Amino acid sequence: MRGGSKVTGHGEFADSCPVPPFVMLLEIISGRRNGVIAALLRLVMWALTPVYRLATALRNRRFDNDVDSVTRMGVPVISIGNLTTGGTGKTPLVIWICRQIRNLDYRVAIVSRGYGAAVNDDLTAQPNDEALELGQRLPDVPHLQNPDRVVSAKIAIEELETQCIVMDDGFQHRRLGRDLDIVVVDATVPFGYGYVLPRGLLREPLKNIARADFVVISRCDQVSDRQLGQIEATIKRHRPDMPIAKTKVQPASWMQFDGRQKRLAELKTSMPGQPNPKTPVRVFVCCAIGNPESFVNTVTSTGVNIVGQKFFSDHHLYDRQDIASVVELAIAENAEAIVCTHKDLVKIGVNRFKGLPIYALVAEIVFLDGEPSLGAAVGSALREIVSPPS
Repeated sequence: MRGGSKVTGHGEFADSCPVPPFVMLLEIISGRRNGVIAALLRLVMWALTPVYRLATALRNRRFDNDVDSVTRMGVPVISIGNLTTGGTGKTPLVIWICRQIRNLDYRVAIVSRGYGAAVNDDLTAQPNDEALELGQRLPDVPHLQNPDRVVSAKIAIEELETQCIVMDDGFQHRRLGRDLDIVVVDATVPFGYGYVLPRGLLREPLKNIARADFVVISRCDQVSDRQLGQIEATIKRHRPDMPIAKTKVQPASWMQFDGRQKRLAELKTSMPGQPNPKTPVRVFVCCAIGNPESFVNTVTSTGVNIVGQKFFSDHHLYDRQDIASVVELAIAENAEAIVCTHKDLVKIGVNRFKGLPIYALVAEIVFLDGEPSLGAAVGSALREIVSPPS
């Protein structure tokens, strides 16, 4: 989705740059955008909601009632998904779980749909941003992308001798059976504003969270304890015995496209040759993810000085013009560096542009509560592996 971006130096929309459709849509759905047109659009979306609910209910009923519609692979399958559209912080959890499995010397592969992937001339799909990021973070874990996750899983097992499948974004992909079903709930937008699509962001009614085996609440550090308690109570209302883990994302380092990394402290004060060497580095933030505000909060926590930002729609494919526009805005704000997510960096594909360095903020998941329980759940699923590690 092109044609717009959010640019702010001081928390406002720049008049010279239109609001991108995805940002405007979120403002309408959340109720932050007022006016007659926004109200009418909410009414139209609300009117369409029963159609989506019915389609979702019929699909789920088929899987609930027909055991033959679910394909079992003969190896453990761990699904990591969510109830809402947009970014909920699944990727750090995928990385954590895959590392747990690899630490036990089991062969694991990731299967995902490949949303937003570009298509080659021969109609084969290129790796999308998530695959490129995971390829750098998990170089010894194959990642197969195909809308048909069953086909990918069969290839992983038969051709790669995979002993365990991790299905990314799999909660709604019920055709592939799973031994552990994990749902990630973003604490900053936990339940999609209370409505299913298109009126809200829920992919299916909230009550369906009871189908999960485990819930991981992400970005817990960005909300109050009271809000966390309300989120947990809502989950427990639909399934009282639901095990819950709470996490946050903790900045770990700055990375450039070639893999070189800097310690967080190296960007806390201005770079050599810049005036005021003891002041925080002036950075311009850009990203193309489902929850850009959360990323801005994470960048802010590193101590840098954010002088502006530009948001593209989720999974946006950067071209040279996009990068040039970001750099021009950054230079206009006297930024010393551009900061983006790892998913953005693998698509931007350069260390610097017009002399301005570009860094991804690499972050790791940190458990605030529930890590032993989740580890035990993963271990229980792995007991299905019959062949010894090799």
